[in-house]
Amino acid sequence: MKKVILSLIALATLGLNVKAQQASADVLTVKDISDVVAVNDTVAQIAKNDTAIVRIGKKDVKVIDHDGGTEIIWGKGKHRKNPDRFQGHWEGIEFGFNSFAKADYGMYAPAFDNFMSLNQGKSLEFDFNFYELNIGLAKNYVGLVSGMGLSFNNYRFQNPFTLKREQNMTTPIALDPENLSKTKLAVSYLTVPLLLEFQIPVNNNEGRLFINGGIVGGVKIGSHTKVKYGDNKEKDRSGFNLNSFNYAATARIGYKDICLFAKYSLTPLFEDGKGPDLTPFTIGISFLN
Repeated sequence: MKKVILSLIALATLGLNVKAQQASADVLTVKDISDVVAVNDTVAQIAKNDTAIVRIGKKDVKVIDHDGGTEIIWGKGKHRKNPDRFQGHWEGIEFGFNSFAKADYGMYAPAFDNFMSLNQGKSLEFDFNFYELNIGLAKNYVGLVSGMGLSFNNYRFQNPFTLKREQNMTTPIALDPENLSKTKLAVSYLTVPLLLEFQIPVNNNEGRLFINGGIVGGVKIGSHTKVKYGDNKEKDRSGFNLNSFNYAATARIGYKDICLFAKYSLTPLFEDGKGPDLTPFTIGISFLN
């Protein structure tokens, strides 16, 4: 019975791999109870005569034969990472609140003072960090962390203004506040971090407290303003003289797969002399892979 179940699981995994990769050729090998079943990166290892574990990605499928029949247990794998290698913390998703550490509107008329003042509760950042690279420096407790990610930033304006790009500067445009439900600036970046991380084992090495810090560089890949009156939306993708490159200092502290982070931009939001002098910063939470 157990061999049949293992074969079905392996064949199902094979079918998924073929559909996802198409160009790759999968190999399925089924041996005796004490052997290993391999389907590309999927490994089934038979630990005992009455127990088998099939690892599919980060999940374990455990097949157990006993007097009451055959039991199948599905759960998160605990042996995917090599405990002897340094494992940093970058890959995952992040949510944060955006703000400006300082704001200088000196190049504008007093009537336009604070035209980019933010609605803090709705000025949000969402990050998708999809690739991680780790370099161990001292055993598996200290190392460098890099990778890549996407950062999507919303700056929701508190006052009824939007932005317009002129030849030499970005100017504010006053809006009719009647029925105005939203006015914001959205900016997205491709990001690459360089972090130094320290880890401290706790609870008999059940988990690790970690602290890291460094620089996150970003390349602007998109920007637009949005103005919404009722069901009517208007977007402008003129660029608004925003800096094409962004560098931010960051610090993070967490335990296991969750952490708090802060980022402080080392470059202003706008090009020098072409917009208000604004320094973005973000405070948020990360859910790590």
